[in-house]
Amino acid sequence: MAEDFDLTDRRLVWIPVTWAVMQSIGDALAEPVERTVELQIDLVDLDEFGRLFVSPLDENGDPKPDAVPPATPERVQEWKGINDTVRALAIVNDWRKVKSGGRVIPYSEDAMAKLMRVPGFAAALFLDAFPKAYAAVKETRQGNLPSLPEGGQENAAPE
Repeated sequence: MAEDFDLTDRRLVWIPVTWAVMQSIGDALAEPVERTVELQIDLVDLDEFGRLFVSPLDENGDPKPDAVPPATPERVQEWKGINDTVRALAIVNDWRKVKSGGRVIPYSEDAMAKLMRVPGFAAALFLDAFPKAYAAVKETRQGNLPSLPEGGQENAAPE
């Protein structure tokens, strides 16, 4: 028997984000390797999704007459200020498996902005992981893991 649906204000889920990075050890030629981080994301409601991901402008940069939300001057101005980092900061709540020099890096807006500049990461997040999670694709849902202890990643046991 299926469980009842829990209508909550926020739908926070853990998802894996995997992408290829170039890595070389010593003087060896660089090779692509896959790396995965786990993000706790907010599966935002349809209004917030539209605000963050649906352009009010047409292909010529003119306001769409049928845009939802409407292409008011305020909405167009807001859209011009939304980039991938702004989107990530709006949906990402926490992370796991992020290190620097072998040390765990706690989630922060500055650290997230730095991760967004890593080649390939933003594409993996917005073109693969987030859409799968939003659409409840089974492979992504299986990436949901038990939550971290109170206080997030910095209080988690070392791997």
